[in-house]
Amino acid sequence: MVHQNLGSMASEAIEEHLAIAEYCISTVKPGSDGVYGFTAVLLLFSVVDALSNYLNCPKNSFGALKVWDSKLTPTQVKSLKDWFRNPSAHQAMIMPGTKLTLEEGDPFEFAAGEPSHIRVRPFFRLVSDGWKQFDRTKLTATFHPEEYPQTPINFTGASTAVPMAPSGCYIPTPPRKGAKK
Repeated sequence: MVHQNLGSMASEAIEEHLAIAEYCISTVKPGSDGVYGFTAVLLLFSVVDALSNYLNCPKNSFGALKVWDSKLTPTQVKSLKDWFRNPSAHQAMIMPGTKLTLEEGDPFEFAAGEPSHIRVRPFFRLVSDGWKQFDRTKLTATFHPEEYPQTPINFTGASTAVPMAPSGCYIPTPPRKGAKK
């Protein structure tokens, strides 16, 4: 789908993240009795980070978690990011000595103030419910013109004979001077 605005593209991406996260927690891995928990958690934290930004929380604060689960302290939210999201994104693991499970209960468990356990299905529901209640008019993604591609794709008059890429977006403002057309 070619989006007319960045908010529409962000909405599609969040919907995709949640759909794949749901698949991850409901599909048993071949040759295992486990599910795709690492991938689900990474996708869910990506949605949390994005929605936190749209809620005008400080950048990379995961502040949406505090909106959806008022029992969490800022220190706990930061620890969740540092122990589960960042290692998942940058090292393909969670912090040693912690765990992910599918059991029911609170999404997060802390031992001596440190995050020790994410219950992935309840975490999915927390994020999914947060998205359902989210005011879509707050999806106001912005980029500075100097961040745009030097040679953006021109979607004008694109043929429907050849399938389009799965997603794209028009540049919302005129490209900067010197950009090739």
